[in-house]
Amino acid sequence: MNIHENNSRISIPGSPFCIPRPRLYELLDRNRQVKLITVVAEPGYGKTALLSSYMLDRGLPAVWYQLHDSDSSASIFIAHLLAALGKQVKQRPDSHRLPKFIHAGAEELLHTLSNWPEELYIILDHVHVINPVQKILELLERLLGETPPGIRFVLSGQLLPSLPYASYKLRRNYFNISKSELAFTQEEIGAFFRDMPSAPLEAREIEYILHTTEGWPASLELIRDAVQGKPVEERDRILPKLSRIPHLYDYMDREVLNLQTPALRTFLLKTSIMRELDPSVIRKYLDLTDEEVPALLIKRFTFSVNPNEQTFRYHKLFRSFLIERHRTENSRSGINQDHLKLSGVYEGNHQFFPAFAHSILGRDFVNAGRLMRVLQVRYQPQEFMALLQSWLEEFFDHHYIESSITLYRCIPLYVLHQLIGRLEQNLAGLEERQQQMWAALIRQQLAGIYKLTGDLGQAKALSEAALQTFERVQDQPMIMLSLNFQADLLLNLGQTAEAKACAQRCLFLAESEGDIHFLPYALSGIADTLIEDGAPEAVEYLEKALERSPGNDDALQFFLYCSRCKLYNLVQDVPQAIEWAQQTVQLAENFGFDRDIGLSNIYLARAYVSAGRLQEAGPCLEIAYQVLQSFKFVFAHVVAAQYTLLLKQKATVAAGVKWLELNEVCEKNGYPFIADRYKQEQRDTTAILLEAEAAPLLQIGVLGPLSISVNDQPIVVRRKASLRLLLFLIVNHKGRTPQDIIIEELFQNKSLGSAQNQLYVALSVLRSTLEPGGNPGRNSRYIKNVDGLYSLNTSLIDLDLAAFLEVKLETGNMEELIRAEQLYRGDLLEEYRYESFIEGERERIAIKYMQILNRLAEYFAAQGDYYRSMEYYEKLCMKDPYNLKNFQAYFKMLQHFNLHVYAVKVAERMKQMPQEWAE
Repeated sequence: MNIHENNSRISIPGSPFCIPRPRLYELLDRNRQVKLITVVAEPGYGKTALLSSYMLDRGLPAVWYQLHDSDSSASIFIAHLLAALGKQVKQRPDSHRLPKFIHAGAEELLHTLSNWPEELYIILDHVHVINPVQKILELLERLLGETPPGIRFVLSGQLLPSLPYASYKLRRNYFNISKSELAFTQEEIGAFFRDMPSAPLEAREIEYILHTTEGWPASLELIRDAVQGKPVEERDRILPKLSRIPHLYDYMDREVLNLQTPALRTFLLKTSIMRELDPSVIRKYLDLTDEEVPALLIKRFTFSVNPNEQTFRYHKLFRSFLIERHRTENSRSGINQDHLKLSGVYEGNHQFFPAFAHSILGRDFVNAGRLMRVLQVRYQPQEFMALLQSWLEEFFDHHYIESSITLYRCIPLYVLHQLIGRLEQNLAGLEERQQQMWAALIRQQLAGIYKLTGDLGQAKALSEAALQTFERVQDQPMIMLSLNFQADLLLNLGQTAEAKACAQRCLFLAESEGDIHFLPYALSGIADTLIEDGAPEAVEYLEKALERSPGNDDALQFFLYCSRCKLYNLVQDVPQAIEWAQQTVQLAENFGFDRDIGLSNIYLARAYVSAGRLQEAGPCLEIAYQVLQSFKFVFAHVVAAQYTLLLKQKATVAAGVKWLELNEVCEKNGYPFIADRYKQEQRDTTAILLEAEAAPLLQIGVLGPLSISVNDQPIVVRRKASLRLLLFLIVNHKGRTPQDIIIEELFQNKSLGSAQNQLYVALSVLRSTLEPGGNPGRNSRYIKNVDGLYSLNTSLIDLDLAAFLEVKLETGNMEELIRAEQLYRGDLLEEYRYESFIEGERERIAIKYMQILNRLAEYFAAQGDYYRSMEYYEKLCMKDPYNLKNFQAYFKMLQHFNLHVYAVKVAERMKQMPQEWAE
């Protein structure tokens, strides 16, 4: 057996760089008495280091055997294991008690272990290599079953060999450590990086490393090499690019990817574009049979998401590496086709959101628009929101930044409005934890939404803040995205010089970085600024952008078509302007996105006006007017285009009315620069400026008994469902409510079809009741429905609740507080005590009312007007008769003004309060 004495395969590995793992040591301590321990994880999870350091740290008797692929027979396995036992015998003073090794064989091994006098750990490392060798597995099962309790086996490897684990579990004689336990926790990562010679890592950096590496031990050592000795500023540039750190990239390339067969290597790269690895989807995507889907996929390279459904995902860092390699080895058009094939597979499985997402990532926006319409029917807003948020990180991955430009145009506005709140909440949390890179990505997402909804000031501030972070960490793809975004935004704001500077810088980066995917967008951006300047060079840049754009990138083509429309109108090539505008409308209709349909019709209308075809321009603008009402900025341009058309048609009265509307829209939404462009036209015309037609005054009182009147004539809503709908809209008057939420609250226990019919009937009756003598329908002045979102038009309604809520408690204007107190004639809708959707708001309003009373009482007391102070204290104590603090404040005020008789009466009232309330 001398040939084995110095064999490193049967020696416990030792390393001066071994990292102690107290948490895992304690875990092993608690399970030291079990017969079988398994440690299973992919390469780099520190299995060998953990077991060797633990055995040495605890001084446990152990034999070590590291298996190789060459251990293909039971005889080789037995020989090495006997050799390892022989080394352990030489270390023991009582070795004479053991039988001599006479011959090699299973019986000798069993006999040796059966007579072992004390505790012994047998550690089989790289145990996954014996899984195909049935005789070794049978021998191992015999050893587990026939050796004494003191002989314990530890199996370590990438896979578990086929053994009857269930029977050991039932006897509580089995313990497993998986990758989830082996992964470093946030505290352990902090401890690991604590002794660096440079400035210690900050909490935000440790959190980022944990999120990105998922605690993978091998990556931590390589990251440490990359950041060691670096100042914080340089680390901020390194950490966002973890998968591209040279040593880490090389490790995954050499130790993982290049060890695979060509077929499996291709498999890994092609599946890297999938967020979740569902074997049933993979089979259809890659045209594989059940037997061809590699078993290794779900055991060596992935984390389980749902084992019951056999759904898995790649480790984050490994997936980032795979995507990076996939991008370098394959064309973008080929990868796009893979996304589109996946989209078809998911749609065939009725998984419509992944189908939509892969259509976006594959640049097929026509199909994405079609799928979005399916999603709107299938999902409620809350479900839609959850799906969208789960995919945002995917859309904003650097490899897909072009897709992010179009993403939000596909999504219904009512979902985007809800998404704003969640993103702002996420942003606040990230800022609190100083996660500036993640916060910058959220800012850029929010900027995109705000630009779409027309809040250009918000969009500009958010994008500028995001750009500062991207520049600090030198994230070139996101810098280009932000610059391209800001160039377009600044053009909309009329800041042409600033827009041009951003577009020029974006183009420089795209060319210097060699980013062929983003280059067409950069060329489009510079072309738009040149068009605004009236520069003929714009034609050259548009041609280059079209030439370099991928053939299936309909979204980019839409932008370029719009630019051509503007350009040909500018140079007065009217036939070309009309031709390109018509193509733009056709493309927008294929997409099916309201904003694109409206915008393209504006361009077509302008082209028709330039050609003198005014009758054809009108219907185009009417379409735009109908579909763009929720998009504030482009809606202002619709109104402006309608105004221009009316002037051309010499319709002076109508033009005057439209001028009033344009000014109102611009003033309300902060677009004075749009109205300013047309002021000279207004002065130069003889248009008669008319006041807008006065709507009948609808008065609704809900603080106290419900009262409704139109032009001071009381009306009654007789249909119960219509009345409940009105009350629901009043309580939620500050926002716009999706149809499905109204149905859920007001028409419970009804089928969807029946509930929708009842809602429409209730809505029709309510509109007719509030606007007697007409048939308002969707054109109702008072009840709006935009994109399935219902709301009260409170600008045309005298609603006491709205006026009450507008008053700020912090204001020093006592007249406003007095007015608010006078509005409160009683509790909110006091006769409808049992409507659940009213109760919460009723309580909040009552609390505000009492706060107003308290402020007024204190104010007049401070002014020396004790009589009015008494008035408000009395109301406060009547409203809240069990609040001792109110009585005490009232009593103190009366004593201050020597009103002893009144003070005694208040004291008596306090004595009569139930003891539990007084306390």
